[in-house]
Amino acid sequence: MTPFISAIASWLVIAGVAFANVDVGSTLPNPSLDGLDGIERSLVDPQRVTVFLFFDPQQDHSVEVLSALAELQRDLEDTDVRWVGVVSDRFSPEQAVSALNESGARLETVIDSGDRLYGELGVRLYPTLGIADPGATLRAYLPYAKVNYMSALEAHLLHTLGRIDDAELDRALHPAAIDIDSTEAEVGRTLKLARMLWINGKKDRALAIAREAAEKAPNLAEPNALVGIFLVEDGRCEEARASLDKALEIDPDHPEAREALLECHFP
Repeated sequence: MTPFISAIASWLVIAGVAFANVDVGSTLPNPSLDGLDGIERSLVDPQRVTVFLFFDPQQDHSVEVLSALAELQRDLEDTDVRWVGVVSDRFSPEQAVSALNESGARLETVIDSGDRLYGELGVRLYPTLGIADPGATLRAYLPYAKVNYMSALEAHLLHTLGRIDDAELDRALHPAAIDIDSTEAEVGRTLKLARMLWINGKKDRALAIAREAAEKAPNLAEPNALVGIFLVEDGRCEEARASLDKALEIDPDHPEAREALLECHFP
């Protein structure tokens, strides 16, 4: 490989090119592939949204993503989503099964013989995630990234399912762009995002946003109350008390803060 070609290849990975041959919004090929369990399956389900993962069972990043997928599946167990793994026949079935069992991810895993699907889509690296709607339209592709990878997957998945709109998707994908102002209206919009993230299982990010709001607007009860409420819902009553007390110091009649204190049996 010449230095020029190598540089272009590196740029493609950095730029996030995963499926070189299929654009978002295009129809995916939907071949039938042999499963690890011997059952033939199509890549995309015609009745449900499909999340599919190209993974290398011997690669640390792939194993990391499999474990994160297991957690996301638990958070979204109320959604009707089909989860598919795609593994090359360069790896033994035993290697793939071992990686899946260790991670706890529940994937209908199919075997990509001769890396045919990998090549047809133009996958650039492992791991790579894709989301398809029931019409086999590619709704999102996500090459591996070290930061916010699963958050991005969840945001795109919720958007494909119709649970969040375009604006909420954009805010979830660009959390660093959130500029918390000390005005009540700005804080209200920020806390709405925090609640949405919490409901959808992104508890760490939701709590971080609520705490940042409480720091930036110390004169408002609502951010402190929400921090306390999140902690109570997470079973962390002792940690919640300071935030709830602060909220009630600002607004002694704050109903949610009072309810959270009672839930933890605080006086």
